[in-house]
Amino acid sequence: MASVSPIRPADGTLVTLGRHSGGALTLHLERLLAGRLLIQGSSGAGKSRTLRRIVEEVFDYTTVILVDPEGEFGNLADHIGATTLVGAELTADGLTAAAKRAREHRLSLHLDLTDLDPEQRILKAAAFFTGLIAVGREIWENTTLVCIDEAHLLAPYHAGTAHDAETRRIGVSTLTDLCARGRKRGIAPIIATQRLAKLSASVTSELQNFLIGLNVQDRDVARAASLLGFSSKQAERLRMIEPGEFFAMGPALSRSALLAKIDDTITDHIGATPELKAASEIHGEAAERLLDLATLREVPQRSRDAIAIRGTRALDGFLLEPIAPTAAAVVAALRNISPNATTASDLAGHLGQEREAVDQALDVLAALSVVDTMPREEGRIARLHARLRAKITDMPVVALS
Repeated sequence: MASVSPIRPADGTLVTLGRHSGGALTLHLERLLAGRLLIQGSSGAGKSRTLRRIVEEVFDYTTVILVDPEGEFGNLADHIGATTLVGAELTADGLTAAAKRAREHRLSLHLDLTDLDPEQRILKAAAFFTGLIAVGREIWENTTLVCIDEAHLLAPYHAGTAHDAETRRIGVSTLTDLCARGRKRGIAPIIATQRLAKLSASVTSELQNFLIGLNVQDRDVARAASLLGFSSKQAERLRMIEPGEFFAMGPALSRSALLAKIDDTITDHIGATPELKAASEIHGEAAERLLDLATLREVPQRSRDAIAIRGTRALDGFLLEPIAPTAAAVVAALRNISPNATTASDLAGHLGQEREAVDQALDVLAALSVVDTMPREEGRIARLHARLRAKITDMPVVALS
Protein backbone atom coordinates (compact mmCIF):
# COMPACT_ATOMS: atom_id res chain seq x y z
CA MET A 1 0.00 0.00 0.00
CA ALA A 2 1.17 3.52 -0.73
CA SER A 3 2.54 5.62 2.11
CA VAL A 4 -0.15 7.48 4.03
CA SER A 5 -0.48 11.25 4.15
CA PRO A 6 -2.55 12.49 7.11
CA ILE A 7 -4.03 15.92 6.50
CA ARG A 8 -2.57 18.58 8.77
CA PRO A 9 -4.08 21.91 7.71
CA ALA A 10 -2.64 25.16 8.96
CA ASP A 11 -6.07 26.40 9.93
CA GLY A 12 -9.48 24.96 10.75
CA THR A 13 -10.97 23.07 13.69
CA LEU A 14 -9.35 19.71 14.44
CA VAL A 15 -10.52 17.08 16.94
CA THR A 16 -8.66 13.90 17.81
CA LEU A 17 -10.39 10.57 17.11
CA GLY A 18 -7.60 8.03 17.66
CA ARG A 19 -4.06 6.94 16.92
CA HIS A 20 -2.18 5.43 13.99
CA SER A 21 1.42 4.44 13.37
CA GLY A 22 2.40 8.02 12.54
CA GLY A 23 0.60 9.86 15.35
CA ALA A 24 -2.91 11.16 16.03
CA LEU A 25 -5.91 10.65 13.74
CA THR A 26 -7.69 14.00 13.55
CA LEU A 27 -10.98 15.12 12.01
CA HIS A 28 -11.15 18.51 10.25
CA LEU A 29 -14.63 19.83 11.05
CA GLU A 30 -14.88 22.43 8.29
CA ARG A 31 -13.94 19.81 5.68
CA LEU A 32 -16.39 17.40 7.27
CA LEU A 33 -19.13 19.97 6.65
CA ALA A 34 -18.17 20.09 2.98
CA GLY A 35 -17.70 16.35 2.46
CA ARG A 36 -19.86 14.39 4.91
CA LEU A 37 -18.72 11.10 6.50
CA LEU A 38 -19.51 7.38 6.32
CA ILE A 39 -18.74 5.09 9.27
CA GLN A 40 -19.12 1.42 8.38
CA GLY A 41 -18.27 -1.87 10.00
CA SER A 42 -19.86 -5.23 10.75
CA SER A 43 -21.57 -5.90 14.06
CA GLY A 44 -18.97 -5.59 16.82
CA ALA A 45 -16.53 -3.55 14.72
CA GLY A 46 -16.94 -0.47 16.93
CA LYS A 47 -19.03 1.64 14.54
CA SER A 48 -21.43 3.06 17.14
CA ARG A 49 -18.58 3.68 19.59
CA THR A 50 -16.71 5.60 16.88
CA LEU A 51 -19.80 7.72 16.24
CA ARG A 52 -20.04 8.31 19.98
CA ARG A 53 -16.37 9.39 20.10
CA ILE A 54 -16.92 11.94 17.34
CA VAL A 55 -19.95 13.45 19.06
CA GLU A 56 -18.11 13.74 22.39
CA GLU A 57 -15.29 15.61 20.68
CA VAL A 58 -17.31 18.02 18.49
CA PHE A 59 -20.37 19.08 20.50
CA ASP A 60 -18.52 22.11 21.90
CA TYR A 61 -18.09 23.42 18.34
CA THR A 62 -21.49 22.92 16.68
CA THR A 63 -25.09 21.84 17.19
CA VAL A 64 -25.48 18.04 17.22
CA ILE A 65 -28.49 16.02 16.05
CA LEU A 66 -28.53 12.32 17.00
CA VAL A 67 -30.85 10.07 14.96
CA ASP A 68 -31.13 6.85 16.95
CA PRO A 69 -33.15 3.96 15.46
CA GLU A 70 -32.09 1.49 18.17
CA GLY A 71 -32.26 3.70 21.29
CA GLU A 72 -28.53 3.41 22.08
CA PHE A 73 -27.59 7.05 22.58
CA GLY A 74 -29.75 8.28 25.46
CA ASN A 75 -26.78 8.67 27.83
CA LEU A 76 -24.80 10.47 25.12
CA ALA A 77 -27.72 12.87 24.63
CA ASP A 78 -27.64 13.62 28.37
CA HIS A 79 -23.87 14.15 28.22
CA ILE A 80 -24.08 16.79 25.48
CA GLY A 81 -27.31 18.38 26.75
CA ALA A 82 -29.47 17.29 23.82
CA THR A 83 -33.26 17.23 24.10
CA THR A 84 -34.80 13.82 23.35
CA LEU A 85 -37.70 13.55 20.90
CA VAL A 86 -39.55 10.22 21.02
CA GLY A 87 -40.66 9.46 17.49
CA ALA A 88 -43.56 7.27 18.62
CA GLU A 89 -45.05 10.21 20.55
CA LEU A 90 -44.88 12.89 17.82
CA THR A 91 -46.61 13.22 14.46
CA ALA A 92 -44.57 13.37 11.26
CA ASP A 93 -45.47 17.03 10.80
CA GLY A 94 -44.60 17.67 14.44
CA LEU A 95 -41.12 16.24 13.83
CA THR A 96 -40.71 18.47 10.78
CA ALA A 97 -41.62 21.51 12.87
CA ALA A 98 -39.34 20.46 15.75
CA ALA A 99 -36.38 20.03 13.38
CA LYS A 100 -36.90 23.50 11.90
CA ARG A 101 -37.15 25.09 15.35
CA ALA A 102 -34.04 23.27 16.56
CA ARG A 103 -32.02 24.64 13.66
CA GLU A 104 -33.40 28.12 14.19
CA HIS A 105 -32.47 28.17 17.90
CA ARG A 106 -29.29 26.00 17.63
CA LEU A 107 -30.70 23.26 19.86
CA SER A 108 -29.08 19.83 19.98
CA LEU A 109 -31.60 16.99 19.64
CA HIS A 110 -31.76 13.23 20.13
CA LEU A 111 -34.42 11.58 17.93
CA ASP A 112 -35.32 8.20 19.43
CA LEU A 113 -37.00 6.05 16.76
CA THR A 114 -37.47 2.89 18.83
CA ASP A 115 -40.97 1.43 19.27
CA LEU A 116 -41.85 2.25 15.65
CA ASP A 117 -42.57 -0.30 12.94
CA PRO A 118 -40.14 -0.21 9.96
CA GLU A 119 -42.47 1.87 7.77
CA GLN A 120 -43.20 4.48 10.42
CA ARG A 121 -39.52 4.67 11.34
CA ILE A 122 -38.61 5.58 7.76
CA LEU A 123 -41.49 8.03 7.29
CA LYS A 124 -40.93 9.87 10.56
CA ALA A 125 -37.18 10.10 10.00
CA ALA A 126 -37.86 11.46 6.50
CA ALA A 127 -40.20 14.10 7.94
CA PHE A 128 -37.51 15.09 10.44
CA PHE A 129 -34.83 15.36 7.73
CA THR A 130 -37.17 17.53 5.67
CA GLY A 131 -37.42 19.97 8.57
CA LEU A 132 -33.63 20.17 8.92
CA ILE A 133 -33.30 21.15 5.27
CA ALA A 134 -36.39 23.38 4.96
CA VAL A 135 -35.11 26.44 6.83
CA GLY A 136 -34.59 29.97 5.57
CA ARG A 137 -31.25 31.11 4.22
CA GLU A 138 -30.66 33.20 7.34
CA ILE A 139 -30.52 29.93 9.35
CA TRP A 140 -27.90 28.22 7.17
CA GLU A 141 -25.05 29.69 9.23
CA ASN A 142 -26.26 27.63 12.22
CA THR A 143 -24.01 24.66 11.51
CA THR A 144 -25.38 21.26 12.52
CA LEU A 145 -23.78 17.83 12.74
CA VAL A 146 -26.44 15.20 11.94
CA CYS A 147 -25.34 11.77 13.19
CA ILE A 148 -27.46 8.91 11.85
CA ASP A 149 -26.87 5.44 13.26
CA GLU A 150 -28.05 2.26 11.47
CA ALA A 151 -28.77 4.31 8.35
CA HIS A 152 -29.63 1.19 6.33
CA LEU A 153 -32.87 1.04 8.35
CA LEU A 154 -33.85 4.50 7.08
CA ALA A 155 -32.64 4.28 3.45
CA PRO A 156 -32.55 0.57 2.54
CA TYR A 157 -30.92 -0.67 -0.65
CA HIS A 158 -34.00 -2.76 -1.54
CA ALA A 159 -37.67 -2.65 -0.57
CA GLY A 160 -38.85 -5.82 1.16
CA THR A 161 -42.14 -5.93 -0.75
CA ALA A 162 -43.94 -4.01 -3.48
CA HIS A 163 -45.97 -2.32 -0.75
CA ASP A 164 -42.74 -1.07 0.88
CA ALA A 165 -41.37 0.42 -2.35
CA GLU A 166 -42.93 3.87 -1.92
CA THR A 167 -41.83 4.09 1.70
CA ARG A 168 -38.29 3.13 0.70
CA ARG A 169 -38.33 5.76 -2.07
CA ILE A 170 -39.26 8.46 0.47
CA GLY A 171 -36.53 7.35 2.88
CA VAL A 172 -33.82 7.18 0.23
CA SER A 173 -34.74 10.48 -1.42
CA THR A 174 -34.87 12.49 1.82
CA LEU A 175 -31.61 11.11 3.23
CA THR A 176 -29.86 11.57 -0.13
CA ASP A 177 -31.22 15.12 -0.26
CA LEU A 178 -29.89 15.80 3.25
CA CYS A 179 -26.42 14.65 2.15
CA ALA A 180 -26.47 16.38 -1.23
CA ARG A 181 -27.90 19.77 -0.24
CA GLY A 182 -26.73 19.89 3.35
CA ARG A 183 -23.37 21.57 2.76
CA LYS A 184 -24.73 24.97 1.71
CA ARG A 185 -27.32 24.76 4.48
CA GLY A 186 -24.74 24.20 7.23
CA ILE A 187 -25.50 20.49 7.69
CA ALA A 188 -22.75 17.86 8.05
CA PRO A 189 -24.28 14.35 7.95
CA ILE A 190 -22.43 11.40 9.46
CA ILE A 191 -23.91 8.16 8.18
CA ALA A 192 -23.21 4.99 10.18
CA THR A 193 -24.20 1.48 9.08
CA GLN A 194 -23.31 -2.15 9.69
CA ARG A 195 -24.10 -3.27 6.16
CA LEU A 196 -23.02 -1.33 3.07
CA ALA A 197 -24.89 -3.87 0.95
CA LYS A 198 -28.15 -2.88 2.71
CA LEU A 199 -27.67 0.92 2.47
CA SER A 200 -28.81 2.73 -0.65
CA ALA A 201 -25.97 3.54 -3.04
CA SER A 202 -27.62 6.93 -3.64
CA VAL A 203 -26.69 7.89 -0.08
CA THR A 204 -23.12 6.56 -0.09
CA SER A 205 -22.41 8.28 -3.41
CA GLU A 206 -22.78 11.67 -1.66
CA LEU A 207 -20.14 10.91 1.00
CA GLN A 208 -16.48 11.86 0.61
CA ASN A 209 -14.95 10.82 3.94
CA PHE A 210 -14.78 7.24 5.19
CA LEU A 211 -14.07 5.29 8.36
CA ILE A 212 -14.25 1.63 7.32
CA GLY A 213 -13.87 -1.12 9.91
CA LEU A 214 -14.08 -4.90 10.11
CA ASN A 215 -16.17 -6.54 7.35
CA VAL A 216 -17.01 -10.21 6.89
CA GLN A 217 -19.77 -10.38 4.26
CA ASP A 218 -18.51 -10.61 0.68
CA ARG A 219 -20.79 -7.88 -0.68
CA ASP A 220 -19.88 -5.51 2.14
CA VAL A 221 -16.18 -6.18 1.64
CA ALA A 222 -16.48 -5.49 -2.10
CA ARG A 223 -18.33 -2.19 -1.64
CA ALA A 224 -16.04 -1.03 1.19
CA ALA A 225 -12.94 -1.85 -0.87
CA SER A 226 -14.36 0.13 -3.79
CA LEU A 227 -14.86 3.19 -1.58
CA LEU A 228 -11.27 2.98 -0.31
CA GLY A 229 -9.79 2.24 -3.72
CA PHE A 230 -8.47 -1.13 -2.56
CA SER A 231 -7.47 -3.93 -4.90
CA SER A 232 -9.03 -7.36 -4.37
CA LYS A 233 -5.92 -8.43 -2.45
CA GLN A 234 -5.99 -5.34 -0.22
CA ALA A 235 -9.72 -5.89 0.37
CA GLU A 236 -8.91 -9.03 2.38
CA ARG A 237 -7.41 -6.76 5.07
CA LEU A 238 -10.96 -5.66 5.88
CA ARG A 239 -11.69 -9.17 7.18
CA MET A 240 -8.72 -9.20 9.55
CA ILE A 241 -8.60 -5.82 11.30
CA GLU A 242 -9.42 -5.65 15.01
CA PRO A 243 -12.63 -4.21 16.52
CA GLY A 244 -12.11 -0.49 17.08
CA GLU A 245 -9.73 -0.17 14.14
CA PHE A 246 -10.82 1.71 11.01
CA PHE A 247 -9.33 2.70 7.69
CA ALA A 248 -9.66 6.50 7.52
CA MET A 249 -9.70 8.34 4.21
CA GLY A 250 -11.07 11.58 2.78
CA PRO A 251 -10.45 15.34 2.77
CA ALA A 252 -11.35 15.64 6.46
CA LEU A 253 -9.19 12.67 7.55
CA SER A 254 -6.34 11.50 5.30
CA ARG A 255 -5.41 11.71 1.62
CA SER A 256 -4.93 7.94 1.47
CA ALA A 257 -6.30 5.03 3.48
CA LEU A 258 -4.81 5.11 6.98
CA LEU A 259 -5.42 2.37 9.58
CA ALA A 260 -6.10 3.87 13.01
CA LYS A 261 -7.33 2.75 16.42
CA ILE A 262 -10.21 4.89 17.73
CA ASP A 263 -9.74 6.25 21.25
CA ASP A 264 -11.99 5.36 24.18
CA THR A 265 -15.23 7.24 24.82
CA ILE A 266 -16.35 9.13 27.90
CA THR A 267 -19.88 7.72 27.88
CA ASP A 268 -20.62 4.00 27.93
CA HIS A 269 -21.83 2.28 24.77
CA ILE A 270 -25.36 1.07 25.64
CA GLY A 271 -25.43 -1.27 22.66
CA ALA A 272 -22.30 -3.18 23.66
CA THR A 273 -22.52 -6.99 23.69
CA PRO A 274 -23.41 -8.12 27.25
CA GLU A 275 -21.11 -10.40 29.22
CA LEU A 276 -22.09 -14.08 29.46
CA LYS A 277 -24.47 -14.91 32.31
CA ALA A 278 -25.69 -18.41 33.14
CA ALA A 279 -29.39 -19.32 33.33
CA SER A 280 -31.05 -19.37 36.75
CA GLU A 281 -31.59 -22.64 38.61
CA ILE A 282 -35.35 -22.07 38.83
CA HIS A 283 -37.39 -24.75 37.07
CA GLY A 284 -40.59 -26.76 37.22
CA GLU A 285 -43.63 -25.24 38.97
CA ALA A 286 -41.63 -22.27 40.21
CA ALA A 287 -40.67 -21.35 36.64
CA GLU A 288 -44.30 -21.75 35.51
CA ARG A 289 -45.41 -19.35 38.25
CA LEU A 290 -42.82 -16.77 37.19
CA LEU A 291 -43.98 -17.09 33.57
CA ASP A 292 -47.61 -16.89 34.77
CA LEU A 293 -48.48 -19.58 32.23
CA ALA A 294 -52.03 -19.95 33.53
CA THR A 295 -52.93 -16.56 32.06
CA LEU A 296 -51.33 -17.36 28.71
CA ARG A 297 -53.44 -20.39 27.76
CA GLU A 298 -55.29 -20.43 24.44
CA VAL A 299 -58.67 -18.67 24.79
CA PRO A 300 -61.70 -20.88 23.87
CA GLN A 301 -63.34 -20.03 20.53
CA ARG A 302 -66.47 -18.54 22.04
CA SER A 303 -64.46 -16.10 24.17
CA ARG A 304 -62.31 -15.07 21.18
CA ASP A 305 -65.46 -14.16 19.23
CA ALA A 306 -66.64 -11.98 22.09
CA ILE A 307 -63.29 -10.18 22.18
CA ALA A 308 -63.46 -9.56 18.41
CA ILE A 309 -66.93 -8.03 18.74
CA ARG A 310 -65.71 -5.66 21.43
CA GLY A 311 -63.09 -4.48 18.95
CA THR A 312 -65.82 -2.72 16.92
CA ARG A 313 -66.47 -0.22 19.71
CA ALA A 314 -64.00 2.27 18.23
CA LEU A 315 -65.96 2.32 14.94
CA ASP A 316 -69.28 2.51 16.80
CA GLY A 317 -68.01 5.42 18.85
CA PHE A 318 -66.92 7.28 15.73
CA LEU A 319 -70.22 6.75 13.92
CA LEU A 320 -72.14 8.05 16.92
CA GLU A 321 -69.99 11.20 17.20
CA PRO A 322 -71.98 14.29 16.12
CA ILE A 323 -68.84 15.48 14.31
CA ALA A 324 -68.58 12.26 12.22
CA PRO A 325 -70.02 13.76 8.99
CA THR A 326 -67.51 16.62 9.12
CA ALA A 327 -64.72 14.17 9.90
CA ALA A 328 -65.63 12.06 6.87
CA ALA A 329 -65.58 15.18 4.68
CA VAL A 330 -62.14 16.09 6.06
CA VAL A 331 -60.80 12.62 5.16
CA ALA A 332 -62.17 12.95 1.62
CA ALA A 333 -60.55 16.36 1.19
CA LEU A 334 -57.18 15.16 2.50
CA ARG A 335 -57.38 12.10 0.26
CA ASN A 336 -57.66 14.35 -2.78
CA ILE A 337 -54.40 16.13 -2.03
CA SER A 338 -52.44 13.21 -0.53
CA PRO A 339 -49.52 13.02 0.19
CA ASN A 340 -49.57 16.79 0.73
CA ALA A 341 -50.72 18.49 3.92
CA THR A 342 -52.96 21.51 4.32
CA THR A 343 -54.00 23.86 7.12
CA ALA A 344 -57.12 23.55 9.24
CA SER A 345 -58.16 27.01 8.04
CA ASP A 346 -57.94 25.94 4.39
CA LEU A 347 -59.97 22.83 5.18
CA ALA A 348 -62.64 24.95 6.85
CA GLY A 349 -62.85 27.23 3.81
CA HIS A 350 -62.90 24.32 1.37
CA LEU A 351 -65.66 22.50 3.25
CA GLY A 352 -67.67 25.59 4.15
CA GLN A 353 -67.39 24.69 7.84
CA GLU A 354 -66.54 26.65 10.96
CA ARG A 355 -62.92 26.32 12.02
CA GLU A 356 -64.01 24.93 15.41
CA ALA A 357 -65.90 22.09 13.69
CA VAL A 358 -62.83 21.20 11.61
CA ASP A 359 -60.64 21.23 14.73
CA GLN A 360 -63.08 18.87 16.48
CA ALA A 361 -63.07 16.57 13.47
CA LEU A 362 -59.26 16.53 13.35
CA ASP A 363 -59.10 15.72 17.07
CA VAL A 364 -61.36 12.69 16.56
CA LEU A 365 -59.48 11.53 13.45
CA ALA A 366 -56.10 11.90 15.19
CA ALA A 367 -57.34 9.77 18.10
CA LEU A 368 -58.18 7.02 15.58
CA SER A 369 -54.80 7.41 13.76
CA VAL A 370 -56.54 8.47 10.56
CA VAL A 371 -54.68 11.80 10.20
CA ASP A 372 -51.32 13.24 11.23
CA THR A 373 -51.88 16.66 12.79
CA MET A 374 -50.57 19.07 15.39
CA PRO A 375 -52.32 20.42 18.50
CA ARG A 376 -54.81 23.21 17.94
CA GLU A 377 -53.12 26.43 16.95
CA GLU A 378 -53.47 29.14 14.31
CA GLY A 379 -51.26 27.37 11.76
CA ARG A 380 -52.48 23.83 12.47
CA ILE A 381 -51.51 21.41 9.68
CA ALA A 382 -53.05 18.03 8.81
CA ARG A 383 -52.65 15.26 6.28
CA LEU A 384 -53.68 11.64 5.96
CA HIS A 385 -51.85 9.21 8.22
CA ALA A 386 -48.88 7.52 6.55
CA ARG A 387 -50.68 4.16 6.70
CA LEU A 388 -53.44 5.51 4.46
CA ARG A 389 -51.12 7.55 2.22
CA ALA A 390 -49.21 4.38 1.35
CA LYS A 391 -52.42 2.87 -0.02
CA ILE A 392 -53.17 5.71 -2.44
CA THR A 393 -49.72 6.64 -3.74
CA ASP A 394 -51.02 6.72 -7.28
CA MET A 395 -53.23 9.75 -6.52
CA PRO A 396 -52.24 12.98 -8.34
CA VAL A 397 -50.78 15.79 -6.22
CA VAL A 398 -53.17 18.73 -6.38
CA ALA A 399 -54.30 21.60 -4.19
CA LEU A 400 -57.65 22.31 -2.63
CA SER A 401 -59.82 24.65 -4.68
